[in-house]
This record gives sequence, structure tokens and C-alpha cells, in this order.
Amino acid sequence: ATTHNTLYIHPNNNIIIIHNNSNRNKIMTSTTASSTTATTTTTNVPSDVLEERLIDEEYKIWKKNTPFLYDYVMTHSLEWPSLTCQWLPQTKVRGSVEEHNLLIGTHTTGEPNYLMMASCCLPRSNCNNTAAASAAAAEDNNSNNKKVAAPEYDEEKQEFGGFTGSSDPTVGKISIKMKIPHEGEVNRARFMPQNHWIVASRGPQPHIYLWDLKKQPSFPDAANASSMIPKPQGVCTGHAKEGYGMVWSTFEEGHLCTASEDSTVRLWDVSTLTNSNTTNNNNAGASGISVQEFQSYLTLKHHQDTVEDVDWHYKDPNLIVSVGGDKKMCLWNKKSDQPHFVVNDAHAADINSVAFNPLNDFIVATGSSDKTIGIWDVRTLKQKVHTLSGGHTDDVFSIQWAPHDEAILASCSADRRVCVWDLSRTGAEQDPQDAEDGPPELLFVHGGHTSKVSDLAWNPNADFTLATTSEDNIFQVWTMMEEIYATSGAMDDDNDDRDTSENGGGGGRKKSRGGLRANELE
Repeated sequence: ATTHNTLYIHPNNNIIIIHNNSNRNKIMTSTTASSTTATTTTTNVPSDVLEERLIDEEYKIWKKNTPFLYDYVMTHSLEWPSLTCQWLPQTKVRGSVEEHNLLIGTHTTGEPNYLMMASCCLPRSNCNNTAAASAAAAEDNNSNNKKVAAPEYDEEKQEFGGFTGSSDPTVGKISIKMKIPHEGEVNRARFMPQNHWIVASRGPQPHIYLWDLKKQPSFPDAANASSMIPKPQGVCTGHAKEGYGMVWSTFEEGHLCTASEDSTVRLWDVSTLTNSNTTNNNNAGASGISVQEFQSYLTLKHHQDTVEDVDWHYKDPNLIVSVGGDKKMCLWNKKSDQPHFVVNDAHAADINSVAFNPLNDFIVATGSSDKTIGIWDVRTLKQKVHTLSGGHTDDVFSIQWAPHDEAILASCSADRRVCVWDLSRTGAEQDPQDAEDGPPELLFVHGGHTSKVSDLAWNPNADFTLATTSEDNIFQVWTMMEEIYATSGAMDDDNDDRDTSENGGGGGRKKSRGGLRANELE
């Protein structure tokens, strides 16, 4: 129960480390020595087999030490891997648990693919105090018969798993609630902020599919061939190739922005989809089903290679950012089809992901195949404000800012790791030993995956809870130990001498900047 600042699995030497206030304690020795011995005695073993053994050994070490790293970890083995995940906003309180829902998909060939909704039951003590949860908590406080769910220790496996002290058997469980047949694998799926029942998805085709989840059956009838045919409510046509990048506007209902391998960014207005109970034309979708078809109202052209990702500003309805395989970052004002500002060679390799900070109007982050994350200020884009490096050893696939703290950023990579960064620790002093373990901003490294991590998502209704999905069919929901980020927050409060009155007073880590002024972008 020692108070500590940072707790993580080191990405280079696979040591799980506690950084203590007064000392450093290695709670698990490195696998390097044993791996070296194995290599010298098995010189004829193929390198891929040795790598698989090393990955398996790393995972065993991580699994045994999860009690020291997490408040909880939930692992679900999917039938097929998912390339996408996103939390849906609605929750439901049921006794000692709170049910949360997520969008995921399948990625397979030769078998049917599905857009899916998964249900995850979290112990209620780990969720935000919504009105419903507060009422339920008050009811529990009046009864001495109920216990708070706690991790259960498996003596046989010598590891923690499941929850005890709860009468609800669903606590800690992940299940599939809905399966919608999809045309090819699901590259990405995102819900509309103004109506979470409307979902846009992308696959190997150039089209973007639009779904009204209320009009879809929960599960197809496998015995009925027609029920296995994808039946989207709408389709956006115009891109010449497939893509991944996709984001809804938080200001204008039904406005969607997409990126593609055809080097373009397109904007769509699909607001009529929510106002129509039936299709308004006879156009056929990819599966021959009559659907409502949409054409883009604006095409943005400047990139010279695949546009990997796009994001829409949270406070400015006209501000869009795009990144691509040409190493460029383009800032767009959607009132024009020409970029407002272009950063050439923003990274040393392809830029795979971009994200505006939802709590700080001026900050945008980029994740790249050069293994780094760039932090930029939209007012001074000539150079990065800061570079986060030393956390990943392979391509950074996806990044996302925490919705509850402007300084917290998560990233996932082909190196099988998910890193959580705390920018409030930038410039913090480190002794030589600490510096060997990574930069001061590296708050936590999740090592629960054994293959490339495809996507990640912060839970907006449960602080510091993440969902991550990887190519080995594993889908995980986890929360790092509270002492890790709570201690980091305390450090931030001690070192931050800025006047917090502009943030409405109060304490804690949740801070936000004011809105963009009229002349800020110029």
C-alpha cells in the first residue's frame, strides 16, 4: 500500500516497476536473462517461434502482476478480431453494477462480418456519480447488507479474476448484445453525438454505411439467408477507395467527415436520415438493398497520399484537421476547399492518427509510424510544442485525449502496448535511473495484449477506464490503479502555480481552456 508516482511495464526490458516516493522496487525480474539462455540453447529454433515464446512469457508476467497495476481488468475473447471500438453514451444502473455499451466490429475473410454492440458491466464504485448512480448509492448506504465488488483471487491459477462481494453475477462480464451483418470487415464505426442510435461504419468498399440501430434486429436469423444480407439505412458514395478516418460534427447534426486512400477528405450531410422512416429513392447499396444515398457536399484535396485520419474541432464548427501517409498535417476551414495551413514533414514517417483536445481549444496531437506522438498548438503550427517518445517501439496506430482531463492522452501501437501519457509531468526532474525507464510524461503502460493493438477508447462515464482491442481477437476493459493517476494529479496541483479561477474554481485534475477567439486561428 505504498504511495507511488508511476507504475508500468517497461516497453524495452519488460520489467514491471513501481516508482516509489522514497525508493524504486522491482517487483518482477526481467525476462531478458531467461530469454538469452533460451536463445543460446535453442539456436536452431526459428526467430518467429522465439518471439512467440517471449511474447507469451511477457504476458504471463503481466497477468501475475495485474493486482499491483489495475483496479480491474476485463478480458473478452472475440470470435474475430475487431479493428474499432467506441463507448456509447448511455448507461444503466443495476444494483451493484452499471451497464455500459460499446461499438465494435469483426475483421475476417471468408466468413460473415458484423457491426456489433457489446455490453460491459462495471462495478459501480468505478463509475462516475451520475444522478442514477448517486440515488442507487444512497440506497445502498442505507442498507448494511450489500458489499462493494472486489477482485477475487484464484488460488489454483494464482491470479486475480472476476469479482466477489456482489450478488450480481454479471459484474465484470462482457457480452454481445447486437450483431448487424456488414459488407466486409468493419474498419471503423462511430455514433452520431446528437443521436447515438445513428452509426456510421466503413469497410473494404469506398462507401460509408449508415445504420439506425433502432431499426435493426438484435441478431440475424442464420437459417434465413435474407437476414444475413446487410441492410443499412443509408450509404455515402463518392470516395474512390476505402479508408479509416471518420468523425461526426458535435455542432451540426448529421454532418460527417471522412478520409480515404484516394487522398481526399469529404464532408457529408446525412441529417435527413434521422427524419425519414423510409427510403427516399431506389438506389441500391452494395448488397442490392434499397437505401437512402448521400453525396458529399464538399471535397478537400491537398494530400498526395492516403489520408489516414481526420478530426473535427470541439468548439469551432468549421475547423477540421487531417493527416496522412505524405507526412502532412492539414488544417481546414470548411468554408473553403483549400487548406488553411499545411505542415509539411510533420513527422519522419506516415501519420496515422490525429486528435483535437476536447478540453483545450488550441492543442492537437498526432500519432505516427515514427513511434512518436506530436503535440501541436494550432496558433503556432510551424513546429511541435512537444514530442512524446520513448513509450512505443513500433508504429503508433491510434491516439485519444481523455474526456475528463486535458493533460491525459492514450496511444496504442503495433508494439502490443497501450501508453497513457500525462503532459502535466513534462519537464519533471528525473534521476538517471528513472530516466532509463522512460520519459516523465509516461504515466502507465498497459501490457495485456499479445498482438498489435488496433484501437482504444476512453469511457466518458467512468474516469480512467479504457477499452482496447487487438488483432489477436482480445477485447479488454481496464482501469489503472487509482493511486497512479491520483498521485500524478497531486504532483500537478503542487507544481501548478497558475490561477485556476478561470476554470470555475475548485480542485482536482479536470481543467479546460476557454473558447477560440475570433482572431486566434489567424
